[in-house]
Amino acid sequence: MFNSARIPISFLIIGICWALFSNPIITLFYRHLAPHEQDSYRSLNDLIFVIIISYVLYVKIKKQQHKLTKSEEEYRQLFESNPNPLWIYNEALQFVKVNNAAIEKYGYNRRKFLKMTIEDINSAAGNEILTDYLNETEGEYRLAGIREHVKATGGTFMVSIVSYPVLFNNKPCNLVMATDITELIEKERKLKDAYQKIKTSNEVLMQLAWSNSHELRKPLCSILGLVSLLKEASDQERDEFLRLLEISSTELDYVLRQNNEKVDEIGILEKSAL
Repeated sequence: MFNSARIPISFLIIGICWALFSNPIITLFYRHLAPHEQDSYRSLNDLIFVIIISYVLYVKIKKQQHKLTKSEEEYRQLFESNPNPLWIYNEALQFVKVNNAAIEKYGYNRRKFLKMTIEDINSAAGNEILTDYLNETEGEYRLAGIREHVKATGGTFMVSIVSYPVLFNNKPCNLVMATDITELIEKERKLKDAYQKIKTSNEVLMQLAWSNSHELRKPLCSILGLVSLLKEASDQERDEFLRLLEISSTELDYVLRQNNEKVDEIGILEKSAL
């Protein structure tokens, strides 16, 4: 505020000093002249003051205009050269300005873009989110969420939207930056799938460990015990032991096949996770 008031305050002080001291100085130095001649010098003094003040004001205004033009050009370059799509839309949701990145990303030329509204680049699902967003209370800066946008070719992609209100051509508008996060979402999905597959593999490994310590051990112990008994068994006992041995072998074979299937399942999960 002080900077904006500095110039008029400076001119006010100079003007007061000029008005207070110039006339007495003229009277002092030109007292030998007639009154009408002194009045001529006073008029010339006032004219010189007006010329000096006008020139100084011209220089100051020119300097401020140059700074303003330079600042506007810098902001324009920042808007146009931003690698992310940027646009400004008005209260009617119509585009009023778009940058080069938006034109390249969406595939519409500038003239076509400025005839469209922000609803035209949203998919049906994106427009539902947009409607909810527009109904919310506006703030200075808002993360407008993730939406699905549509290119001129009909292809869709996911974007993260950041929006905040601005004045453009003295009208209330909104400046929007859209960041393509399609690849990021795809990577996140793959990470979730890989995590789920690893989780499933761990569950299968736990089942294998339990099977090895319980289901596999039971028929194996039975076979080992029956083999020891067969060495000292009579003919009648031998037939019974052989029958039990066959049952235990079949049970062991079943458990082994089940475990092999689980091992194959783990291998498939590991390959698909790569």
